[in-house]
Amino acid sequence: MEIEWATAASTITNYCLSKVTNHSTPTPPTANSIDYLSTIVIIIPNMAPMSNNMAGDAHNIKTMKLYTNVERIKNELASRDLLKSGSIDPILLSEIDSMHYMGNDAVEDAAVAMNLDSSSRVLDIGSGFGGPARVLSASSKCNTTALELQSDIHQMAEYLTKKCILDNLVKHEMGDILALDLDELGSGLSSYDGIVSFLVFLHITDKPTLLENCAKMLKPGGIAFIEDYYCRSQFSEEEVKSLQNDVYTAGLPTKEEYISHLEAAGFRNIQFIDKSSEWTAYVHDRVAKFIGNRSKFEEVHGEPTYLSLLHFYSAVEKLFSAQNLGGVRIVAEKSLAE
Repeated sequence: MEIEWATAASTITNYCLSKVTNHSTPTPPTANSIDYLSTIVIIIPNMAPMSNNMAGDAHNIKTMKLYTNVERIKNELASRDLLKSGSIDPILLSEIDSMHYMGNDAVEDAAVAMNLDSSSRVLDIGSGFGGPARVLSASSKCNTTALELQSDIHQMAEYLTKKCILDNLVKHEMGDILALDLDELGSGLSSYDGIVSFLVFLHITDKPTLLENCAKMLKPGGIAFIEDYYCRSQFSEEEVKSLQNDVYTAGLPTKEEYISHLEAAGFRNIQFIDKSSEWTAYVHDRVAKFIGNRSKFEEVHGEPTYLSLLHFYSAVEKLFSAQNLGGVRIVAEKSLAE
């Protein structure tokens, strides 16, 4: 019985992991193996349920510890005596509220790629606390629609935008890009000059529909600027678990698959810029600086928040260091012909 149990569990586990990583599908498990399906709960106890749109589940996404302890933003502002001020500089605030890599350098690159000015309309998908959206609008005077799924982060983002006195340029909306009536989102279909998204698409497994919806929101010739994860080579079983539990992602596409999805959605002039080495160095330095700043951080936020973020930062560093996880910047143009 012990050998039969182990064989069945291994068969089902390997089959599921192969499906998750989007590699070639092996022979499905036999009926006898399926009798032992319930034992997978013991083998993989913490894996959240899978869906085509992982980001659509605003509850399970909280397994990613970067998205918890939302009040840490206000705590940090209070520690710097910024809550009492009449307004907050969005550039200063971006040191606190941004969750992507390379700070405002990446946001400035996006503004240049999209050639933004005061006449431009931008849709930020998965806008988080609104940092990139505010920096884009503050620097270029563009109008930005900031779309966020999670209600607590959305509410904090609205609060911060008002503190920056940018609510005339940045409009926050809450919802799921795969489920919304797109004609009711922001200024509607085919109305945006640019779409940006920083480290959010990795949470959405249904890339074809996601990218099709992006294309629908852009004007012909509009630019998508996306920073995301991709699969450089096959993940280990341990990496698959960490990606799902710690980063809330599964089924990351390869470079070839990603480009194919973009082309099918109607994008052209696709630039697939590998950022793996740069981001590996970034996440390594982030962990080191975070550990070095522990005492000061805990004075403001407490030990539980420190340990929660340290777990997340360390998990991401480990994944990038293994060199199977890749980082990419995508710049692509919507085809002129509808």
